[in-house]
Amino acid sequence: MNNVKQQHSVPQCYLKNFANEDTLFVLDKIKKSIYQSHVRNVAKQRYFYDFPDSFLPKELRDKTKNQLIEHDLSKVESRLREVLKIIIDCLEEIEKNNLFYSFVVIEEEAKKKFSAFLALQLVRTTMLRRQIREMFQSLVDHKKKLDQALLKNNINIQEFNFPCPKSSSNSIYFHDLLKVGIEEDSIAQHLFYISNILDQGSDSEISKILSSHIWLFGVNSTSISLWTSDNPIAIKPHEDFGSVLASHGVQIVYPISSKHLLIMFESSFWNKFKSFDGMSFPLSEDDVKSYNKLQANQCCRQTYSSKKDFELLLT
Repeated sequence: MNNVKQQHSVPQCYLKNFANEDTLFVLDKIKKSIYQSHVRNVAKQRYFYDFPDSFLPKELRDKTKNQLIEHDLSKVESRLREVLKIIIDCLEEIEKNNLFYSFVVIEEEAKKKFSAFLALQLVRTTMLRRQIREMFQSLVDHKKKLDQALLKNNINIQEFNFPCPKSSSNSIYFHDLLKVGIEEDSIAQHLFYISNILDQGSDSEISKILSSHIWLFGVNSTSISLWTSDNPIAIKPHEDFGSVLASHGVQIVYPISSKHLLIMFESSFWNKFKSFDGMSFPLSEDDVKSYNKLQANQCCRQTYSSKKDFELLLT
């Protein structure tokens, strides 16, 4: 296996659907700039999927043997490329023959399989890596405050008994979470999570939630391009019902190309769409602008477009 240094949190085969000759426009909210870039140079990080050596036996502590997740993702992405092309070709044919609301793009069994790709995209991002790190940092900060409070009140930390429910074989303790340090532990936890989703495929809980929603494919015939980002699966909550994947009335939005996107509607609230499950509909300019702003607002750092049209955020 080849040693891969630059590893992508969003597949290049996907990003090419938002590019012109593999080049796209980037809106970087950290640099506060807009520039052009090749797809291979965005949504990537050196050795992003490599386990820290401290979590590996000695025989796996080299960059080739340490890249099992990267190579597994590469296999998944080759299948993703094929599936996306099939969906895009189908949607282009529907648009050409004006078959909106009447032709099923994806059947139930195919939904389940595609949900596995979506579940993997949800968990492989730099956004989730950052959130896990923030969780570990919060744990460390809270423990420091607790230790300081006990010390201030002259309580021996080692002898203090915390009231808690009876432990079980599934109990997780603080020292089990942070074995090495915040940085390496958060990386390892993230990679364990990705590995589990890879192993479970369409049987993962995330995949099952996504496939249970009502799916509609939006087709963009306007002059405005659909955008994507380094966190391409965006969540649009309904009022105050929450923004997790199964929240009442939630919409989960995944742009497929600059002309197509998938919207997954939580089925109990959006039951009126049930008869259109798997079908497509035309997007208006307002729709495109709304979904583009959702991408820009929920990106980790960068938003991507085939056109230099990010000024639309201001309109």
